[in-house]
Amino acid sequence: MADNHSSSDQQTASTQSISDVARRLESPLTDTVGESLVGIAAYENGEYSVPYRDGAASAQYTTADVTAILENVQLEGIGIPAYENHHGQSLRATARVYEDVVTVVVPVTETTGLVVALRNDTEHDPYEVIQTVEAAVSER
Repeated sequence: MADNHSSSDQQTASTQSISDVARRLESPLTDTVGESLVGIAAYENGEYSVPYRDGAASAQYTTADVTAILENVQLEGIGIPAYENHHGQSLRATARVYEDVVTVVVPVTETTGLVVALRNDTEHDPYEVIQTVEAAVSER
């Protein structure tokens, strides 16, 4: 298992944006979860990008829906330090399991992070997804 990293530990002085990291994730995540990959998104200081979106699996979501989801994810990230303080350890990721989709959010800072959406039609190891995303962030 990868080392635990706090959201502040994952910040780098890199010139590569979190959107650039998101664009690089399609291949390694496809290797990890196969055709279960529905989408990859990034949020950074009020800006959002969706470099990968499976058309069939995400057809029920309009662009406005996706933007609203990412806005909510980013707003929730502002509360991460409180969770970390309560638990005395870093929050590496959150996962939400819905009827048809699983979303994994990996925060990088309070206002920056990555979101991976997966079909909820097979078993996935969330730690593999998290480790894949964290590895891409650490390579920034």
